[in-house]
Amino acid sequence: MNERVPTYLVNNLFNVTRDDYLNVQIRSGAGGEYFEIYYFGELFRGETLPNDYIADFYDDEDELVPCKLVAKCVKTGEEILLFDGAAHGYNAMFCDEPGAEKVARRELVKFNLPPRKIHLKFGYSIDYDDEMDEYETDEQGRVILINGGTTSWDEVKANGFDYIAVSCEDEAGEITEILSLELA
Repeated sequence: MNERVPTYLVNNLFNVTRDDYLNVQIRSGAGGEYFEIYYFGELFRGETLPNDYIADFYDDEDELVPCKLVAKCVKTGEEILLFDGAAHGYNAMFCDEPGAEKVARRELVKFNLPPRKIHLKFGYSIDYDDEMDEYETDEQGRVILINGGTTSWDEVKANGFDYIAVSCEDEAGEITEILSLELA
C-alpha cells in the first residue's frame, strides 16, 4: 500500500482529498452518512473555542488514558472506530504505552450532538522512508512497536500519522470540530 490511509478505516472512507493533510469522510458499509459520536476522554472548552473538544483523560494518579471515538450509523447501527489513542498514530505505536487494564476499562459515552456527517483529517509529516534505520525491526523486517508487537512498513506509514482532527457536519453544512490532536 503506497497510499497513506489508515488501514483500520479503509473500507469506510469516501470523498478522499489531499492537500497538506489527508481529508476523508466516513460512510457505513450500507452507505449511511449520518452518525452519532461515542467517546472516551475528557471534554474541555477553552476560552477561544466555540464548543466542547474531546481530549485524552488523566486519571486520579495523573496517568494518561488515551481517548477513543466511535461513530454509530443512525441508519444501520454499524459502529466505526474513528480513533483509538491507545492503538493509532505515532505516539501509540512508538512513544506511549498506557496501562492495558485502564485502556480496557474505557467506557464510551454519547457526545452531545445530534447525528452528523463525519470528516477526518490526518497529518503525515514523518518521513519514515528517510528514518527507517532509526526504528527497530525483527528478523522478518517488521517494525517493532512500543507494545512489543510488530507491523509492516506499509502499516507504519498508513497508521503512524502524527495529527488527527474529527469534525461533524450538520444538514446545513455547518462544521464543528470536536477533536484535534498532535500525535508526535
